[in-house]
Amino acid sequence: MCCAARGVIQTVAYFFIFKILNMYLSNYKALCFALSILFVFSACRKEDDVPEPAEPQEFGTFDLVFDNVYGDGELSLVGTDDENFDYVNGNNQDFNITLLGYYITKIELTGPNGEYYADEMATSADPDEVKGFYHVLESDANSRTIRLNEVPAGKYDRVNFTIGVDADAVSEGATGGVLDPAEGGWLWNWDAGYIGFAFEGRSPASPAEATQWAPENAVQLHIGGWKDLPDNPSMVNNVKRNSIPFPSSVSVGERLEPNAHIEMNLLTMIAGPHATVDFSTTFSVHAPALGSEIAKNLATAFTVDHVHQ
Repeated sequence: MCCAARGVIQTVAYFFIFKILNMYLSNYKALCFALSILFVFSACRKEDDVPEPAEPQEFGTFDLVFDNVYGDGELSLVGTDDENFDYVNGNNQDFNITLLGYYITKIELTGPNGEYYADEMATSADPDEVKGFYHVLESDANSRTIRLNEVPAGKYDRVNFTIGVDADAVSEGATGGVLDPAEGGWLWNWDAGYIGFAFEGRSPASPAEATQWAPENAVQLHIGGWKDLPDNPSMVNNVKRNSIPFPSSVSVGERLEPNAHIEMNLLTMIAGPHATVDFSTTFSVHAPALGSEIAKNLATAFTVDHVHQ
C-alpha cells in the first residue's frame, strides 16, 4: 500500500479513535482498542519512513587504442642508418621515420546523459604511484593501448585528453615512471618542461650534418614547452587539449569491453592547417618557440576512427 493511501486511512482512523475516546473514555475495553489501533498505524508510519537501500554503483573498463598513421596508410619505423624513404611530405620531400611518440594525460570521458569519468592524476618519485601519465610510443605496442579502470557504467560519446605534460601537473623535484628522464622520460628542463610530441627521421632534403646524436640528413621535430615566460620569448606553452567525439556512443559495464581507436595522423602534424614543414629549412626543432606553429596542428592530428562495443 502506498504512503498516500496509508495517510488517508490513518487520518480516518485517528478521527474514529478520538470519537471512541470521547464517548467511552470510562470504558476500559474501548480505551485498549483505541490504543492498539494507534500502535498499528504508528508502526506502519515508521516502516514507510525507512529509505530503501541504494543500488550499488556499477563500474567497467574502457580502452583507448592509439594508431599512428600517415595520410591514408599505416606507418612503420626504420633504423637511423636506413636510406629507404617511403613517405613524402607536403613539400614533395622524401623522408623516413625513426622515432614517433607523445604524452597523453588528463583523460576524460563524457556521455549524452551526464556520464563523466576523469582519469586519476598523481606524481611521485615512486614509479608505482605515478598515475594518469601515458608515454605513447610507436616502438612500444603495449604503450599504445591505455586501459581506463573504474569507469562508471553508462553511455559515453566523447573523449578529452591533453597532449603533453602541464606544468601544474608536475611539481619540481624527483618524478618517477614515464616522466623520469633516467627511464626515458622526455624532459628538457624545468623551464621548458617536457617534449609532448616527437618525430624523428631522415630526409635527403635535410642539410643536417652527422653528429654524435643524429645521422646525416636528420630531421628532428621535438614539440614541447609547458609555460609562457614573458621575459623569455623562447619559452612558450605548447601543451594542447583535445576534445574528440565518438562516431557512436559506447556503453560501459561490468561485463563489457568497449574501446575507441584513436588515429594520430603524422601527415596532419607536418602538413596541417597551421604549418607545413619544409625539411630543407625546418629540420631541427629543439626549443618550445621553434615548434609553436607545428604544435597548433595537434588540434586536428588526432581523430577517433572507430569504436568497438
